[in-house]
Amino acid sequence: MVMGVNTNVMALNAQRQLGSTQSEMQTAMERLSSGLRINSAADDAAGLAITNRQTSQINGLNQAVRNANDGISLAQTAEGAMQESTNILQRMRELSIQSANGTNSASDRQALQEEVTELQAELTRISDTTSFGATKLFDGNFGTRAFQVGANANETVSLGLDSISASDIGTSRQSITQTGITTANLGSATNGTDPQDEVVTFSVTTAEGSNSFSVTVDQGDSSLDNFVDSINSQGNDLGVYAENDNGSLVLSAENEVTALTVSADANDDGVIGASPGLALDGADTYLSAVGSIDISTEGGSQSAINVIDDALGQVDAKRAELGAFQNRLDYTIANLNNISENVSAARSQIQDADFAQETSNLSRSQILQQAGTAMLSQANASQQNVLSLLG
Repeated sequence: MVMGVNTNVMALNAQRQLGSTQSEMQTAMERLSSGLRINSAADDAAGLAITNRQTSQINGLNQAVRNANDGISLAQTAEGAMQESTNILQRMRELSIQSANGTNSASDRQALQEEVTELQAELTRISDTTSFGATKLFDGNFGTRAFQVGANANETVSLGLDSISASDIGTSRQSITQTGITTANLGSATNGTDPQDEVVTFSVTTAEGSNSFSVTVDQGDSSLDNFVDSINSQGNDLGVYAENDNGSLVLSAENEVTALTVSADANDDGVIGASPGLALDGADTYLSAVGSIDISTEGGSQSAINVIDDALGQVDAKRAELGAFQNRLDYTIANLNNISENVSAARSQIQDADFAQETSNLSRSQILQQAGTAMLSQANASQQNVLSLLG
């Protein structure tokens, strides 16, 4: 080896090794101070991409848990309002049964009706004002809404809420045969006279107003099905539906329909068209809602009981749906937490620093740094030996 003064190879070697040691020590200190194995793409490019995707999933899962909890809170708020509505309906039913008793005078029933009127107003107030935050739940505009309960797009569950106003709950289906309209022998003249064309008029009442349509029963028409088809062709747009249920005409109505009055230009014996064999005495209103009941008469009290029973059934059905929705979200939350936990564990394996290993690396680097510094000093001092050759 050449002994020179211009190039100190030993010092250069010691300096290179010391620089490498300092870099390793810096990496160890950075990982120990941040707790992360990957602090930049240079540390692990593929690992950085994987952990970023996992972070997105974890953040989405955690937010989905919060969303689901909000959904449970909304359902609980809705059910609480329905519980109060149920209590009101139970009280109204009690008053209706009391009014139906023959011991009551007209003034007694009127006094009972006054309380019913106030309860009807409170039902509507609850429906109009119940809200979750700024969202009205029962004003009829909630519809069906999606709750984002997943980390990715379109991972949703849905819940629908309708109005529980006094004008929107109550009877929505009833057979004509229960209210004075009956089916006779199809295809024959039930009164022994020649068949005549008759007109049946349906008056439909909703919260927006009233509409009507008429159906003509042809004298030669022997099919109840044809009569049903004629009703549906005009009534469906107004929320009224007809069907032939084993020879009985059954009408159904959407919740928006609060009252339906059926009237006919009947023959003297009350037969609407001999062929279909439908009998009707005068007019009959058989679809109603809680908001239109009147217990100031004995007949009105009896009718109110049926309407309220139907309203209770509607409210109970929706409460059952809300209960099932809450239970579903409980399981959803449990599953989301489980996924988040496992994905977090997987991310930790890639991203987090191993403190035992990094502490060991730091100790090693510190020892090597001290040794390298000492060797660099020795390498620099070795050139002093050249002076001894100069005498």
